[in-house]
Formats: sequence, structure tokens, C-alpha cells
Amino acid sequence: KLFLPKTIFVHGFITSGGQKMSKSLGNVIDPFELAKKYGTDAVRYFLLREIPSTEDGDFTEEKFIERYNADLAGGIGNLVARVITMAKNSPPKDDQPKVENFQAALNKTQEDYKKALGEFKFNEALIAIWDLISECDKIINEEKPWEGGKEKVIEDLLIIISEIAKLLAPFLPETSEKILKQLETRKSEPLFPRL
Repeated sequence: KLFLPKTIFVHGFITSGGQKMSKSLGNVIDPFELAKKYGTDAVRYFLLREIPSTEDGDFTEEKFIERYNADLAGGIGNLVARVITMAKNSPPKDDQPKVENFQAALNKTQEDYKKALGEFKFNEALIAIWDLISECDKIINEEKPWEGGKEKVIEDLLIIISEIAKLLAPFLPETSEKILKQLETRKSEPLFPRL
């Protein structure tokens, strides 16, 4: 016996440069070629972040590259690289101390993320994660943990990045896995080289 669905999700259309995609116009975007060129997670991120789930959205390669460089290379990629570099000499911790510097921000992110997912607002879930990434950058710039004597800040950052990786898993599974591996090995490799 099959039950009727309780919720129906209807997505919008994707246009190309403001026009409906069509072979005769020659503006069809091949998602496989795009993923091959830029990576699956980068394409996933653009579509989920740029286009609200139930609305129409537009794709151009220029918009894609702008979002990629700002959010992926300059956002999560830069944050992970900075923190791994600072943490190279810090041994991994088995315990999970309270993240004093970020607890309020983490709680808000988790609440906003859960609410957005419940409403199929995937772009808003990603916005919540990137707000936390911005908060981490702000703390780094204020605390300057590279100056020494700020091991607790670095520990907190490592924990928060681990939480960010877990939140990213449904959206960017490959990236999430790479982040967790880098946290474990303390070896930094560019997640998203700038285009």
C-alpha cells in the first residue's frame, strides 16, 4: 500500500542569461561539462545558493565564477586553509571543549539551518552556514591567533570548522569529507582554487 505524499516540492526553472534554454538559441548549459570543468560541489553550491528552491533562477558562467570566487575560494576555502595553517603545530584533541568564542553564533546557525531545511529553503540554509564562516573570519581578525598564546581560539576554530563540514555534508559532500580529512591530518590543500 502506498500512502499519498504529505508534502509536494515543486522547483522553478533555470534560464540562461535571462532566456529560456533552447538548442535553437544555442544557450543550453550542459551540467556534466560544467561539473567536469569546475567540480560537482561547486555546481551544486551555485544552484542551491543562487536559486531559491521554488522560484526560477538564472545561470551565466560569469555569475557562477563570481559566486565561486567569493563564497567557495574566498569563503570556506580560505577559512579552512588559514585555520589548518595555524593549527599545524597543535595536536588533535580527543575532547570537545565548549566553543566559548562561537557558541552563540553556532547555536543561531544550527537553528536557522534546521528551520530553512524544514521549509525547503536550501539557499537560506547555505546563507546560515556562510554567516558562521563570516563570524569565524571576524574572530580571526579580532583575536589574531597567529600571534601566539591563543591556542584556545585555534581549538575553537577547529571545532567550528568540523561543525561547518557536517552542516555542509548534504549540499557539498565531497568538500565536507575533504575538510574533515584536513582537520584530522593537519595538511592543508586548496578546496577551491581561485578562478
